[in-house]
Amino acid sequence: MNKKDINNKNIIITEKKRIIRNNFLILILALILSLVFIFYTNDFIIENSKSVHNKNISLQEKIDELKHNIAEKEKTIKDLENNYKEINKVFEKYTDAIKFKVATSDEIKTKLFEKDEEILALNRDLNYYKFLINSKDRKNALSIEDVKFEFLPDKKSLKYSFLLLSNNNNKKNIGSFSLYYDVPSSNSNNSDNKKKIKISNNKINFKNYMQISGNARISEGADIGTLFIDVKCNGKIYNHVQIIK
Repeated sequence: MNKKDINNKNIIITEKKRIIRNNFLILILALILSLVFIFYTNDFIIENSKSVHNKNISLQEKIDELKHNIAEKEKTIKDLENNYKEINKVFEKYTDAIKFKVATSDEIKTKLFEKDEEILALNRDLNYYKFLINSKDRKNALSIEDVKFEFLPDKKSLKYSFLLLSNNNNKKNIGSFSLYYDVPSSNSNNSDNKKKIKISNNKINFKNYMQISGNARISEGADIGTLFIDVKCNGKIYNHVQIIK
């Protein structure tokens, strides 16, 4: 083997060593880069997992909070529904009580009114029999009792009141009444004329008794000393004279 071949062989060996060394360095570098990549990748994955986990925890907490709020709202709604039912029951009872009270009150008022009417009717009948017993004119079928006259302050009105009393029990009496006052005659100082007082309603229709009262207009400046009542009833005329002064 000549020297040239030896040099070529050494060059080839050296070149192979260099290639192996370079490949080894590249492998080592690739391994280091792979390890670095794996490390950072794992770190990223871990950090990302932590972030996702934290987000999941936060989301779960929000979900739990919402569930808790919903449960509280549902409880509040249920309590309100129960309260509404209770209030509605109380209101219905109160309404029923009011209705019953009103109905009872109206019924009591009606009965009291009926009793009052019965008492008034009994009092009227009692007064009738009292007047009948004490009547000054029991011979006639009709008598004029409890006569009252009063001049109002304006001197233009006369307030009158009297009781027509039938001496025949339950007999129907139909007719009318008139009021008069005395007017001095121009022909003689000793005789008087009667002037009729205008009455808006002078009809009578009753059994046993009838209370008559009202106001009548009189002539301004009239000097009235005597008032007269004429009652026409069942074809007869009954009179009453009342001296004023």
